[in-house]
Order: sequence, then C-alpha cells, then structure tokens
Amino acid sequence: MIDLQRGWTESEEDVGKFLQKVRDLLTDPNNLSIVQKTGIRDKTREFREKYGINHQMVCDEILRLDVSNYSYTDDDHNKEIGGEFLIFGQFILPPIVDKPVQVYIKLKIRGRVVCMSFHEAEFPLNYPYN
Repeated sequence: MIDLQRGWTESEEDVGKFLQKVRDLLTDPNNLSIVQKTGIRDKTREFREKYGINHQMVCDEILRLDVSNYSYTDDDHNKEIGGEFLIFGQFILPPIVDKPVQVYIKLKIRGRVVCMSFHEAEFPLNYPYN
C-alpha cells in the first residue's frame, strides 16, 4: 500500500522562486542533470526509452512547469547529500506519447537542476495551487 501522506507543502511564493531558479539555470540545457540509477530499476530511463524522450525534451517539459504543477516537497533520503526535492506533475501530450500521460517529476537544485525522477505517476498527485 502506498502512503499518500507525503512530505509537506511549500508556500506558493517559495515554489515560484524555485521555478524561477530552475528557468534561470536551464537557459543552458547542460545545467540539467538527469540521475541515472544503477543496481535498481530506473523508471526514468525506462519511461524515456519507451517514448523516445531525449535530454532536451525533458528540459523543455521542466521549463513548462508552473506553480499549478507543484504537488509537495519531501526530504532527500540520501544522507550523504541531504536537502529536499520538490515534486511536480505534468501531463505530457501527443505526439510525444500515444495518449496524455501524467508524469511525476522530482527536482532539486545543487548548482544545477537535478532531475531524480521523470516517469509516469504511480499514484494520484494533489496540486495545492491548481
């Protein structure tokens, strides 16, 4: 069973500031790091391969995010790195995919934009500012 009580809600203003930093960094697509997982299932890689989604397409989708796409914030459970992730949801539309797909997007900023997750949402996302 999935626990839908996750993380906490940032203020709308703080989410807006985060997204502005993301946009500022992504004026150069090389400032986007899409994490590749090893030793475990990499849902982001599988999703991107299934639909032929390249680095620039992920960057473009992240740049389309606004405060209404924000769902919640959660801790980065990697004790070596720490900090927090902001979680967003975005519908990706044809022709990128066959039919509209809600994508779970997990981001943080560490000198550049770190995308930990970019895959089909596995549980319903709530949007406090939508």
